[in-house]
Amino acid sequence: MSRILQYPFSTFLGFQNFFRFVVIIFMLIGVLFLEPPTKVELEKNNLPIFSEEAILGTDRLGRDNFSLFTYGMVSTMILVVPARALTILVSLLLSLLVVFLPKWTEILWSGISSVFLSVPSLLVALICIGMFPDFRFVVILSILLSDWALAFETISAKIRELQKSGYLVSSKTMGATNLLIFRLHYISALSTILKFLFVSGLPSVVMTVALFSYLGVDVSMFSFGPGLGEQIAFSKDYFDKTPASILLPIFGILILIYILGTKEK
Repeated sequence: MSRILQYPFSTFLGFQNFFRFVVIIFMLIGVLFLEPPTKVELEKNNLPIFSEEAILGTDRLGRDNFSLFTYGMVSTMILVVPARALTILVSLLLSLLVVFLPKWTEILWSGISSVFLSVPSLLVALICIGMFPDFRFVVILSILLSDWALAFETISAKIRELQKSGYLVSSKTMGATNLLIFRLHYISALSTILKFLFVSGLPSVVMTVALFSYLGVDVSMFSFGPGLGEQIAFSKDYFDKTPASILLPIFGILILIYILGTKEK
């Protein structure tokens, strides 16, 4: 016990987990104690950091930078995590369908996935947004259509590898049912790769959401104000007057990439 107490608390928990905890507390403070940054107050525009009205200053519309930063990060997380989970789920279902019913589905879905892999994901997403501009969940749909093909091919390849494994062949020879084989072999083997695909794909989804926001696409699922990318686009020509309005959303994107895309070793 004495040795444990000699180490810093952050080291005991693991630095990355401790950093995640600090970031989440930081975001909750902003969301719980500050109003959403949707109100324009021009009389308070371009306030410097450590001002009495706003500790991190304000942008050129008088919106609190701290509120913009925290609400932007929260709205991004609310969108990114379920969008990636949905992508993995759809890819898994299609992979199981193709592998276990190859006669009717393999040519169709393998061909479609090849097309989606060859087309830039941003182009697919922009087409989707252009076709369904009023759909509330169009950003989630865009992310799904942009990312499903790579996850589909990865999961399908893993399932085919499992089908050729000696364990599975031996289990079938011994009379094991398909349900038993799936429960004992496929689930345990696929859980690792599904977790990897989910975690490794989160940073790219964060960047996609930030890019959509920068291009003017509304990525907020609730009335949380502008996204991180939109904040950068809005203040990029006023860096000399309000540098915090640009640097904070940039840091927010980098922080989200770090806390969502890394694993404690």
